[in-house]
Amino acid sequence: MKNIFAFLFCAVTLTTTAQKTIFDIATYTVAAGWTPEIKDFAASYVKTNNVTKSWCRVTIYKSIQSSGNALTDFNNEWNALIVKNNWGPATPPQTETETEDGWTSHSAVSTFTYDNKEAYSLLSTISGYGVELSVVVLMNSNEYMKQIEQLLLSLDLKKPDQPIVTQQSQPVTQSNPQSGFTVTAASGNHGIFTATTNFDDGWVAQPFADYVRVTKNQFTVLLHYGIEITDELRATNQLEAVIFDRFILPRYNVSNIRKFDNGGPCYFCVHFFEADAIEKATGKRYHLGFRIITNNGVSKCIEILSPSQAVFQQEFPTPEKVEALLNYNKFAVTVNDLAGDWTSSSGSYVNMYSTVTGNYAGMNSSSSADEFTFNTNGTYKSNHKGAYGMVGSMTFYDQKYNGALTVSPWEIVMTKRFDGKTSTFWAQYEAVRGGRVLHLTDKQYTGSQFHLGRK
Repeated sequence: MKNIFAFLFCAVTLTTTAQKTIFDIATYTVAAGWTPEIKDFAASYVKTNNVTKSWCRVTIYKSIQSSGNALTDFNNEWNALIVKNNWGPATPPQTETETEDGWTSHSAVSTFTYDNKEAYSLLSTISGYGVELSVVVLMNSNEYMKQIEQLLLSLDLKKPDQPIVTQQSQPVTQSNPQSGFTVTAASGNHGIFTATTNFDDGWVAQPFADYVRVTKNQFTVLLHYGIEITDELRATNQLEAVIFDRFILPRYNVSNIRKFDNGGPCYFCVHFFEADAIEKATGKRYHLGFRIITNNGVSKCIEILSPSQAVFQQEFPTPEKVEALLNYNKFAVTVNDLAGDWTSSSGSYVNMYSTVTGNYAGMNSSSSADEFTFNTNGTYKSNHKGAYGMVGSMTFYDQKYNGALTVSPWEIVMTKRFDGKTSTFWAQYEAVRGGRVLHLTDKQYTGSQFHLGRK
């Protein structure tokens, strides 16, 4: 691990007494005279000089699950640890990169203002073996540099014995010959399912912090989670180009950019880019495809990496083939990760006008709220409330059900539903930023659907 930081610092010899310390997966040496501040999520060490009014803080954050891409990890941590604390600009500086023994480090230095004086921030994010760990250094003077060098150069990370999951549990392999899926899964945090889904056509899907990664043969696809289209983005009048720049330029050097030709003005335009790309983190060359699909104020982005344009066009001859990749954001359900409260709500309204006089004729409105509680003992309860009709004379309903619950990877059966009947639902998770959406579709009445988030 010493070489990870060698590109930033030159090795030094200190006469100060130092103490070896262990925090999370990190072992390191802290010089004497630094004040420790240890919390469950981070270990900080602070030193000040009352004469020169200088100060320095070094913080080692507890390791978390990696996104699977070291530069993505760095960008996420830059936003979370530097930008949100006003310790640096929204766009990170060019990073220095080093790889050693299965670990990859991305590091960058910036400046910020503290007490009307210039201060410095350093972020190093180290990724490997399914985890990432970040170190932040803040200081207003370089007088502490030698001791910071000593600490960072002494940093050694323990390799996990196996890929990290958020709960210790044995992997479970489940298959359903009629579903087209095989899953290998383990329980995730907050009861949210983490899985690998193997589709019958050869594609393999895995969820990460910012996207679902889908792979097949020579292809790697990132299904980026949706981003809200803000007024600021709309005001650019180049929405798709701005989104392309936001997702692609931090990670690739691109050239020969081509945009799909819609043949003139269009309402349902296809927003698709192709480019030659070199990944900054690895130097690998790719043919890059990037499709942007916007619905109801949210854009979902599909990023495709392939070895050449010819290989890409053979697999994806039409924009529709690219859009179909969104269907691979599917993950199976088990009774343990399902346990808990799930909810959804929706509403709509229509202003009515007379076709004869043109006068306003009132508003027709509908709204609904659905809540489910699933239990590990094989029971459930649900409550469904709503109203519909013309405002001022609306019809209200409130339905409650309690019954038995049977869960298999892609199916949920609930007894004592409407009129005491048993209902069977297709069930699957869709990965989203920070969790999952549970989709239920009644097999007999496919118009009866629930799209639920954990309460």
